[in-house]
Amino acid sequence: MKTLRYFLFLVAFCSFTIVAKAQVQDLQSLDINSITDDQLTQFVTKYQLNGLSDTEIDEVGKQKGLNFEQIAQLKKRIIAMDPFASSKNASSKSKVKDDNVEDRKKIATIVPSRKNISNPNEYLVVFGSEVFENYNLSFEPNLTIPSPKNYVIGPLDELLIDIYGLSESSKKLKVSQDGFIRFPNLGPIKVAGLTIEEAQVKIKAAAAKVYTTITTGNTDVTVSLGQLRSIKVTLIGEVQKPGNYTLSSLSTLMNALYASGGPNDLGSFRKIELVRNGKTIVIFDLYDFLVKGDLSKNKLLQDQDVIRVGTYETRVAVLGASKKNALFDVKKGETAQDILNYAGGFSDIGYKEMVRIKRMGIKGKELLSLKASQLSNTILNSGDTLLVDYLPEQYMNRVSIQGAVYYPGEYGIQQMGNLKSLLQAVQVKENAFYDRAIIRRLNTDMTPSILHFNVNEVLAGQSNINLQREDSIYIYTKEHIREKYSVTINGEVNQPNAYEYADSMRVQDLILIAGGFRDGASLQRLEISRRIRKTSSDNDTSAYAIVKAIDLSANNASDLNFTLAPFDIVSVRKSPNYKEQITVSVEGEVLYPGKYSLTGTKERLSDIIVRAGGIKQTGFSTGAILIRKTRINQTEADAALYSSKLTTIANKTNSSTGSNISTTDTNQIKSAVSSLSDTQKPVGIRLEEALANPGSIDDLILEEGDILKVPKLLQTVQTFGAVNVPKQIAFREGLSFKQLIRASGWFASNASKRNSYLVRPNGEIKSTKHFFFMNFYPRIKAGSEVYVPAKKQGRPITTTEYIGIGTSIVSMAGLIIALINATK
Repeated sequence: MKTLRYFLFLVAFCSFTIVAKAQVQDLQSLDINSITDDQLTQFVTKYQLNGLSDTEIDEVGKQKGLNFEQIAQLKKRIIAMDPFASSKNASSKSKVKDDNVEDRKKIATIVPSRKNISNPNEYLVVFGSEVFENYNLSFEPNLTIPSPKNYVIGPLDELLIDIYGLSESSKKLKVSQDGFIRFPNLGPIKVAGLTIEEAQVKIKAAAAKVYTTITTGNTDVTVSLGQLRSIKVTLIGEVQKPGNYTLSSLSTLMNALYASGGPNDLGSFRKIELVRNGKTIVIFDLYDFLVKGDLSKNKLLQDQDVIRVGTYETRVAVLGASKKNALFDVKKGETAQDILNYAGGFSDIGYKEMVRIKRMGIKGKELLSLKASQLSNTILNSGDTLLVDYLPEQYMNRVSIQGAVYYPGEYGIQQMGNLKSLLQAVQVKENAFYDRAIIRRLNTDMTPSILHFNVNEVLAGQSNINLQREDSIYIYTKEHIREKYSVTINGEVNQPNAYEYADSMRVQDLILIAGGFRDGASLQRLEISRRIRKTSSDNDTSAYAIVKAIDLSANNASDLNFTLAPFDIVSVRKSPNYKEQITVSVEGEVLYPGKYSLTGTKERLSDIIVRAGGIKQTGFSTGAILIRKTRINQTEADAALYSSKLTTIANKTNSSTGSNISTTDTNQIKSAVSSLSDTQKPVGIRLEEALANPGSIDDLILEEGDILKVPKLLQTVQTFGAVNVPKQIAFREGLSFKQLIRASGWFASNASKRNSYLVRPNGEIKSTKHFFFMNFYPRIKAGSEVYVPAKKQGRPITTTEYIGIGTSIVSMAGLIIALINATK
């Protein structure tokens, strides 16, 4: 027997394990999105997911074997099934619970799928529809409120019965399907259909049979709601999601309406009926809540209630300058003024004297124009559009003033009826041009006109002008109506420039403004050139300017206090005896290389070598080279002259080739001119001869920026170009050009022997000389470089050309023979 019991236990345990594994596998393969709402409700109830927070749902889902994606889909479906779940879950579990009090569990709201209904008025929404689209606004019933005394108890409600006083007892009793609660020692008590207050009286009377102290008043009984039942209500008619809804028993009409998405595009917002047992209990007007905040008709729902939303009867639109543009449902007896009040009334920029009504008449469209006072007597038809116009942009009483006044801007014509009062109010500036100002005025046909006035005369009361609507006054400044005065200073000042002219400005003032004299400025001769403005006659003059020379070094009061006029040009010259240091550089094999300042304009190569301590023993004077800037202190005139020369050369070159100067040539010329001041090029010198004969033609005079480089003694020579083996070889006295070429493997097959040349260490170039068919090559010195250019590749001679050449040779031979015979 013991063995049998053990075997049965083992079979039961294995079966439970297999079922548990099967359930886990089923849940892992469960597609949350494919199950129906009813299946989802069963799933939520089975695993007790009602009222859980997101974190708790995650934990339960993991325990049941759901993956992350399934848990996320499950939470979305729960929120879609109950739009309040996400906000409730986050807050319900954060409360601190009393050990003796259990919160009412939330009942999931089950809603049907929404039907898609097109909106015929897409440009406007129905007033009030935004309430049902705002997910931050919740009409979910409050489960933490005290038990409502008028709450009607139904099956599956839980009652909390508390007996206190001389006798103490607490009971949680659930109402059965038949409507009874079973109180211990009392038997069943029917409470279904009673209110909380009525049930409390009945239960207290029944309990008095057991608790005798209730009759004497020493013990009392209270009845309250515990867990709530769910109820089913039906929404029909023109709602966004019609159908059956499972709601909490504390839900109201507004709860159900919000869960359904509210009336659709055809639904009435003014006539929402609550039908119970075939009778209309209440007609709810949503505008009472939206406009007045009145929820007195927001009744508690009961099981099997029906909410019916009918089709709107009258709907009108409000457009334009109202505070809210929307579609409005109109009840019988409401006027255009009532609808405008629903829209918030006129906006601040609305035209409040008159409104227009567009109406769909029997035979066509109609237009009504009403004064604002007639709106309260006007009944609107369905399809009417109430148009509120905007105020026009123009002002009815505006004048404006700008220019040389302290308070420019716009003013009201009632306060500033004439020009004098306006000028006194805005305060004309001291730099105003008082002789003439203008008023821009609109004629009756709105064309502009100009009026002028004298500011001094108006302020003195000698004349005045009455202002009109939209007059625009402008008062000019003196600076505005004349060319901007300036004076210019150039030459030997620290900041040569053009400066603003001021009355009574003197030459010395302008020099101070320009930062003072430079070190080399001459005070003996300053030139001031002045414009020629007026002459005594209308005859033309050949003069360009009036030029005056002044001496600021002398004690001459007229020169020291010379007053400038607008547009004068002051030129400060450099002193003729002022010289700035100029430097040259000596580099390489000298005793004291470095930079040297020239002592005068006649210092030569030999002088600077002496100042540098002479050439070292390792120095190679023959290979010395001078590097000099192409252009020194080049001016714009120098650049223009050089550009002209380059252009002339280019034109000659192109004319010889039969083509015009190209854009590329022009760009090359510009590039060459712009780089002149920066270009340095070597100058071929003979330093050895200059040192041997100081002051000779080889002893060049030095210029600013010159660089004299004395290299070390060179012991090699090198070949380049069209030789078979370009190479560097050791120099020896008596080495000839041909010997060097022979050491480089001789001339290459394409070598141009006649054009061979030699570059000596000092930059001097020696070319090959020719006599008849003989070439005389230059003499080789240490450090020389030999360049053998290649022949240009010509096109091959054609057969016709060969025949022509042969014919020419035969003709030449015949002519020579004829000449020889003639001389015999």
